Amino acid sequence: MKNIFLTGFMGCGKTSVGRVLAKRLGFRYLDLDEAIVKEAGVSIKEIFANQGEPAFRALESQVLARVAGGVGQVVSTGGGAVLAPANRALMRTVGTIVNLTASVETIAARVSGDSERPLLQDDPSLDRIRTMLENREACYADANLRIETDAKSIDAVAEEIIRTVVGGEVNVDTVRVALGERSYDITLGAGNLDTLGRICRDLELSGTAAVVSNTTVAPLYYDRVRLSLEEAGYRTVLVSLPDGENYKNSTTLNLIYDGLVDAALDRGSFIVALGGGVIGDMAGFAAASYLRGIPFVQVPTTLLSQVDSSVGGKTGINHPKGKNLIGAFYQPRAVLIDVATLDSLPQREFLCGLGEIVKYGAVLDPDFFSFLEENVERLLARDKEALIHAVGRSCAIKARVVESDEREGGVRAVLNYGHTLGHAVETLTGYASYLHGEAVAIGMVQAAKISQSLGTCTQEDCDRIDALLARFGLPRELPKFPAAAYAEALSHDKKVRDKGLLFICNQGIGAYHMERVKDLNALLKICGIGE
Repeated sequence: MKNIFLTGFMGCGKTSVGRVLAKRLGFRYLDLDEAIVKEAGVSIKEIFANQGEPAFRALESQVLARVAGGVGQVVSTGGGAVLAPANRALMRTVGTIVNLTASVETIAARVSGDSERPLLQDDPSLDRIRTMLENREACYADANLRIETDAKSIDAVAEEIIRTVVGGEVNVDTVRVALGERSYDITLGAGNLDTLGRICRDLELSGTAAVVSNTTVAPLYYDRVRLSLEEAGYRTVLVSLPDGENYKNSTTLNLIYDGLVDAALDRGSFIVALGGGVIGDMAGFAAASYLRGIPFVQVPTTLLSQVDSSVGGKTGINHPKGKNLIGAFYQPRAVLIDVATLDSLPQREFLCGLGEIVKYGAVLDPDFFSFLEENVERLLARDKEALIHAVGRSCAIKARVVESDEREGGVRAVLNYGHTLGHAVETLTGYASYLHGEAVAIGMVQAAKISQSLGTCTQEDCDRIDALLARFGLPRELPKFPAAAYAEALSHDKKVRDKGLLFICNQGIGAYHMERVKDLNALLKICGIGE
């Protein structure tokens, strides 16, 4: 997570490459010249004209010293920042210096007509550029890596830096959810929480950012989120809620509305959902309904929310008679996932997310299911590379399903595998005894039993699902309630239609079958209830 400093003459591509590089790495991006302008309150051209180059260089060193205190940053420096030996020593101490080069002819073509280049204002000739390059060559050469940019694309230069400096694979990924005008990116990384402000700015979001979080997550991550947003120019307010599934209700939802009204949020503002699935669902529903809809961004901090609730646009609250009965389909503008936030997640909640991950492999991707079986220990150890792969693959699988059925009119129901009985368990226990992922794990084991009874899978398939969930330390037995209680809970399921309950079966491992069930008691008997 050290910094990367891009140096080089004007027109060598430092800004363009820096932005792409930061996004690929999940790093924060900083343009040193932009930071200087913000500090001085006037343009660089005006600083040169009114105070002279020595004053500008002194200010440049001061700003560099301040920004170099961060970590996980890509910093594009000004062309002359390397002239001071102290600047080069500082950058080398806290990061890696990458010098971008280009021919005199390429530089001249790239900066032609740019009136904001004070050092070329009076003489933009090839000879002037050549002389300046020669005078600075020793300073530019004092770098860890030099890359020629003349005939290379921006992406190619960024890739070369990643391959050489970072060393091959980068722990970052982007998943696109393609929904036409409602499309958005899911950005995954480790330590990339500080890129939130840049992401929001790139989306051209404006106004006040209302960060909706809870009393557990806000003390851990709100300050970083606030700083990132404020550095991107946003005013921020915190709307903090009590923590827990039992607060996912209309009373707590009104607390969000109160906070938005008190902060005078208008249609030009937006919401950031910082927390787990409960926060994401409620903040998303508030965004969908406040002033008839304002933008929101998901920043999920639990494994369960990273792989499930933050993706796909389902928002809402629970009703005493059923889970998620009140809500709306409302897509976020972006999802930012930092798996490093999982380091602070309690073990029980972390395991719940693994249960939801198993679902994707069980009914949609046999190779992914095998990956999970082969990497149980790495995932339990919260290995960042394994987590990014597992979370990224889960998001990609869900994204493809959502793209084909955004509002759950058909195939999207497959994502409810294990949820039918899982939701019944949550309802019967008052959302207090089992976490969502635990209830889903129980539901998946029972769904596999029902699938076997219907002939869509074998006992070996059931055993593999049960064994993987057991290795992840998740419960698999249904709690004891009368069959009538389970039947009543199932009757309120969102998938109930006139023709019965749509039940999701696994067809072997990695495929699925949908079965319409009218006789709920018969279904429950397969699970050992009501015998």
